Amino acid sequence: MKNGINKVKLFIVTALVFSLFLTGFPIQQQTSAALAQDLVKAANGETHVIFDYNILRGADQIIVYTPEFGTSTKNNRWGVEVVVENGTITEVRDGTVVDLSNAPIPETGFVVSAHGTARTWVMANLKEGETVEILKDVITDPVKTSTFSINKIDPQAPYEFPGGRGADELVVYTTSYGKERTGTNQYGAEFIVRNGIVVEMSGSNSLIPEDGFVVSGHGAAQRWILENTQVGAEVTFDPATMKITSRIDASAYIRAAELVMESASAEIDAAELNFLDVPLEEAKDSLKEAAEALRVAEEAFVDGDWQRTIDYSELAAKLARKAGFQTVESKVVDARGVWHRPTESNRKDIIETLDKLADSNFNILFLETFYHGYTIYPSEIAEQNPNFVGWNPLEVFIEEGKKRGIEVHAWVHTFFVGHESLNPPGPILSEHPEWAAVDREGRIPSVKEVGYYYLNPALPAVRDHLSSIFNEMVSTYDVDGLHLDYIRYPVSLPIENGYSYDEYSRNEFKKVSGVDPLDITPADTEQWEAWNVWRQNQISTFVERIHGEVKEVDEALDLSTAVFPEVSDAIDQKFQNWVEWVSAGYMDFITPMIYAVDTNYVQSTTNEFMERFQQPVLSYIGLAPFVGFSDELLVDQVKAMNETKAAGQVQFALHSLRGEHFAALKAGPQRKEAFLPHADPMKAGELVVKDTQRKIAEIYVPRQGVNHQAVRALEQQFINLEKAVKQGNINKINERIQEVEKFIEGRGKHIRPAVTTHLMKDLGQLSQLMDFAQFKQQ
Repeated sequence: MKNGINKVKLFIVTALVFSLFLTGFPIQQQTSAALAQDLVKAANGETHVIFDYNILRGADQIIVYTPEFGTSTKNNRWGVEVVVENGTITEVRDGTVVDLSNAPIPETGFVVSAHGTARTWVMANLKEGETVEILKDVITDPVKTSTFSINKIDPQAPYEFPGGRGADELVVYTTSYGKERTGTNQYGAEFIVRNGIVVEMSGSNSLIPEDGFVVSGHGAAQRWILENTQVGAEVTFDPATMKITSRIDASAYIRAAELVMESASAEIDAAELNFLDVPLEEAKDSLKEAAEALRVAEEAFVDGDWQRTIDYSELAAKLARKAGFQTVESKVVDARGVWHRPTESNRKDIIETLDKLADSNFNILFLETFYHGYTIYPSEIAEQNPNFVGWNPLEVFIEEGKKRGIEVHAWVHTFFVGHESLNPPGPILSEHPEWAAVDREGRIPSVKEVGYYYLNPALPAVRDHLSSIFNEMVSTYDVDGLHLDYIRYPVSLPIENGYSYDEYSRNEFKKVSGVDPLDITPADTEQWEAWNVWRQNQISTFVERIHGEVKEVDEALDLSTAVFPEVSDAIDQKFQNWVEWVSAGYMDFITPMIYAVDTNYVQSTTNEFMERFQQPVLSYIGLAPFVGFSDELLVDQVKAMNETKAAGQVQFALHSLRGEHFAALKAGPQRKEAFLPHADPMKAGELVVKDTQRKIAEIYVPRQGVNHQAVRALEQQFINLEKAVKQGNINKINERIQEVEKFIEGRGKHIRPAVTTHLMKDLGQLSQLMDFAQFKQQ
């Protein structure tokens, strides 16, 4: 059998090159296909596979939540949650019958959360008062085989759906498909097979290999992929029967580790060849440790010790991933943010949270300060969240954040103020039900955003109330900024779900248009467009107002917002015209929520988002570890953002980040401390220039990336640039940047192309900072 393993090694190297250099960023979706699986064991002896721990619950999954996740699960009502304390079930919360969402997580136990078919199993087997166990790394069979029906092979246009993949369909793409990529969207899962072995778990629009195929699934087929395949698995399909089969045994783990090791080896070689600013020797040492672990795994496989094979293969893969992370550059000017709903109960808890962030070099915290109509601090205007009565977590977060160099921005839910599960829907609408946004059918809670209650953005009383809360927040507390979320109407398509058709809004629109919005439809083109623009203006004028009020309190306070990146979604469905806000100069920075597992999609959407800017506002891209990112996927997405013009990224959310995520970021893109770009763009520019000078002296020249004929002149160019930056005249700095760029372009024979790319990228970052500095001065 060991010979069988060795036979695949030759093609693995080729597969690796294919994965690294042709597909862009690999997409590592979370799977539960493991041969050794964790199980929930009921008192009656029945078991069910645990999909994962402490992530967002998906369809037909069991997720186990431990105290590490926080104080509650944060799930919706569409499932069942079983609370377990000291091994005994204390409560079975069936949210489909009575709304019992967001179960509390006991300090001495855990919560089993289930949806769909998994919920059915839980309801049949887990009973209040009975015991329940979590069984770790159970191998029920040394070989796991699963077969699924294929809906289509190489579908041909015209397509009803992207790539021809419909709802709940499994599609196989071969070279006969006639296209390089599958053409699918991000709403599914894919894997790439070469020579019968899964070499990559993907997400969408995968490159089709010459010596293999791609399998793509949506819905039920996506679940089959995630539950029955993994890197290293053997996969075959039969066109005659339209069946596909996946086979996993212990050797799959060895193959998977080999793939990760080969990837890390290639990344180390590429880092050295391309003069990357990374700890190469540390990466090589990590890879050596991985090789030793793999040797032990291969010996265990020969001995038939499957658990030891799996354990050491996974250790080898973990060490190899670390080596790969160590080949990712870490910027000295970079925003590293995270959104956080506080669950801490005292100063000690807050210190632990901030220490964890500081250890991985995060530098900005968006602290959820106003949500569901409550403030987390004792307010003169709003009701304090009952969870925090008796103390002031905002004050402590600010105080302890400053000690660690972490900015604290007050993250506020603007017009979204409650949920039907709160019953009543939050304190604001309990006191002022007339302030609610109302849809075209007269309903208050949203149908599209199930159970969400919104305030009417047009009502003067609503605007005044929110303004007074936000002004209290930034006037009373030394926050670094105000971060607007839910700064929009509820989802308003299709039109019968549109907002807001309250009496005030209808009358105000009728005053300016002569028509009642209830009497028009999209068929009335001009009037309907006027109604849409009127609703956009209600949001935009409120943003303008808050911008003015925040800057009146303190010009140094930053105003930012979380928005939907695609204009068709933000403007057409929610009347959130962030393009207008950026153009008008209302935002200091903006955080588009680009939530997807497909890194190529995230990167391309980021580029499209930034192309719409008419002002040099900084963008910090919102990423989605809450959907179940692996550590590898998280680093891939941060790395991808560093290759765009984005000035940083923000993780949603802190409760979704696990130990392996923090370790991966610290080993890779957040290895160094970083200065926030928006905090002081002139100082940030100075740091960029100094860091470039360091790289010239420590990397580019010693490793012969710059010929000796050009060294002195290149160094002098950056000395002159450094002087200009210190003097602070932005026009002179921009002139110097152009001079340095011209010098580099004219020394192509003396400066290696990779070094030229790095230098130009640093100059581009400096230029962006100077544009932002000039914008801030206006």
